[in-house]
Amino acid sequence: MALWQAILCGVFYYLNAGPWVCGIGFYTFGRPMVLGFFVGLILGDPITGTVVGATIQMIYLGLMSTGGSYPADSSLAGIVGTATAILTGLSAQEAVAIAVPIGLVGTIFYQLRMVSAVPFTHLADKYAAEGKADKIWIANVLLPQIILAAIYVIPCTMVCYFGIDAVQGLVNACEGTRILPILSAIGGILPAIGIAMNMKAIFKGDARYFFFIGFLLVVYFNLNLIAVSCLAALMAIIYMQLKNDASEEV
Repeated sequence: MALWQAILCGVFYYLNAGPWVCGIGFYTFGRPMVLGFFVGLILGDPITGTVVGATIQMIYLGLMSTGGSYPADSSLAGIVGTATAILTGLSAQEAVAIAVPIGLVGTIFYQLRMVSAVPFTHLADKYAAEGKADKIWIANVLLPQIILAAIYVIPCTMVCYFGIDAVQGLVNACEGTRILPILSAIGGILPAIGIAMNMKAIFKGDARYFFFIGFLLVVYFNLNLIAVSCLAALMAIIYMQLKNDASEEV
């Protein structure tokens, strides 16, 4: 991987955590499937990038960050896993097995991000107490984003620039052994875990009925995902309106 490609991967990793992508980068832009497309675009193979990113995304379908906990960094896993698959020729399943530990390492950067924000909070309080309202943006936006960029861009760039070659050497050394088939088998199982976590969340509420409706639409009416998504959005709007009307009557 060229240095400029590694830097772009680091920038995309930062954008998923920053406020610049519509303010909701973590929930949209930061998904492995979306980042996989952009990483593939950087490396000249957006189709493979999207496929690998979507496969990695399946692991994290049930991932939730509640109460400040952050069990895994799906964004870093998506970027590094996709880049590894494209540059080393690994299958999507094999890339998944490599992406999982990378996602766990990414939690360290999240914790550094949280800790680094504390001094800027006190700095904003200081500006407010001194009546310098025009300087509060320095503590709330400028300095935190500079530190966040350093925490996210530099490590991701280094991993993509130096780490992929190391993985390539490991893959070459593993050819002809049972290691790669084992990684492929593990990678095939991990998405099932993500789906199971998502199903566990779905079956806790009324959403279970919509799941079965979607299943019937796909299996028996042969509707594609776009049609099912549009119908699901309309049903969700109608459901929320009826639910709000019922609560107002009570």
